[in-house]
Amino acid sequence: MLRLRGDCAISGILSFDWGRKGWIVKRTMIRSPAVANWIAIYMSTKKKLFLAHNSCLNSSYDLNVLKAGLEQGGFEIVEKPELADEVIFSGCSVREVWVTDAVNQIDEIHRRAPSAKVTVTGCIANVSPDVVRAKARTQAINFQSPQEILTGYAGLDFKEIDRTFSQGSSHNYEGQPGSGLSNLRQRVGADKAAIVGVLQEIDRELGTNVEGLYRRTTKGFVFYNEVEASELITVTRSCLYKCSFCSIPKGRGAFESVPLKDILVKAQEALAKGIRHIILVGDEIGNYGVDTVGAKFAELMRALIEVSDELKFSIRYIEPKPFLKHANMLRELCASGKLELLYISLQSGSQRILTEMNRNYDIAKLAGIYSQFRDSATVFYCNWMVGFPGETEEDFQRTMDLVNVLNLQINVAIPFSPRPGTPAENFDRQIDEATKASRVARLTDAIADLKVRMFKKELESLHEERLTPLLEQIRQAESQQDRTQTNIRIPISIYSTPNVGGSRI
Repeated sequence: MLRLRGDCAISGILSFDWGRKGWIVKRTMIRSPAVANWIAIYMSTKKKLFLAHNSCLNSSYDLNVLKAGLEQGGFEIVEKPELADEVIFSGCSVREVWVTDAVNQIDEIHRRAPSAKVTVTGCIANVSPDVVRAKARTQAINFQSPQEILTGYAGLDFKEIDRTFSQGSSHNYEGQPGSGLSNLRQRVGADKAAIVGVLQEIDRELGTNVEGLYRRTTKGFVFYNEVEASELITVTRSCLYKCSFCSIPKGRGAFESVPLKDILVKAQEALAKGIRHIILVGDEIGNYGVDTVGAKFAELMRALIEVSDELKFSIRYIEPKPFLKHANMLRELCASGKLELLYISLQSGSQRILTEMNRNYDIAKLAGIYSQFRDSATVFYCNWMVGFPGETEEDFQRTMDLVNVLNLQINVAIPFSPRPGTPAENFDRQIDEATKASRVARLTDAIADLKVRMFKKELESLHEERLTPLLEQIRQAESQQDRTQTNIRIPISIYSTPNVGGSRI
């Protein structure tokens, strides 16, 4: 309720609520009709919001939920910060480079929209708020979770919006492409786009589908630019494990499983739209259900499979321990063609380093089990951390050896970055940046060699003068995959299934 005091012409009481299209005047006792009408018009104006991020797919999924809720609450989402009354930025904090990128984007937003209120959310709001406050040019920053933002802005429940909101692979999970902001998280750049164009031409000539294989086995296309229409469903948030280097549990909050019935409804609705590929999203989904008395991971997978024989699944993040626990079931799903992709981060080939990381699984045992999966068509995606404190050349070589032995389709070399509040931040024997950079480059080159060998076999029918430069393109794209790249529109393959439309961020 707003009390107006002044001369008798405008004094009175105005009562209003926020509705779908803006502020709604409920009751007025203002004595001046002209003033009351002006206030009503002013308060009914839609508030304009600009949403941006540099966060991972898991957090950008949540930002899409937030966007849907804000639109339902009557806010207008605009494409550029200078058009906004307020800005919401979701930031990543898993590595220092992403924190710096987030600060740079916030500064650019403030430069272009100096009067706009800025609210920062995502992992960075929980892990690195002090860094943002210290480095950002504006101090007028609020830090809130998506749930708090949606409740505070629109009075809506985040879980209720998520329950009914569909997110397909047609959504943009990489920020506002037309906003003019510089964003390091642009997964597919000019090199990979050019390769897709060449492979499409080869496929038309030879009747093959090598382009589809390239997209299915290359970082940037997987999850973000899928070959076929897909439905993304978040099934868990946060992680129960306490790896000594990781800030995700702090950044994402308490571990939480989405109710099974909500997941199944989304899968059924996706199937009704003609979507046959379900991407299960979570910071760690192998412990699904341990926070509840309901279904656990095995029951989740069985229930999803029972929805339809036509459905196939990708699992984005399962830790090695639950992978080992459920290895028999997962092997059966791979063998039957039900699993398109498994994303499991092994981090190191050194048992000693894994112990220091507080990961504590038997890497030799896990590698042996992996070999039992390689006859299937399932794509394996793996992160490898380089330069963890105390990592010797021998430790690093063990990682190099394991990468080559496993020969997984997608591998990513990631330099260790000390995160605030984690034990590894204060470990002795920190590795200098030059050594980390050298080891990342060496491992990335080895990863590129694996990709080249894969496609040399697939393209062996090409003449040498055509094959050699194409393989070099593939090598270069793989070697530069973690560098800043320009976002390029990817040609749509004549073999691809069209994406199902949806709202975009």
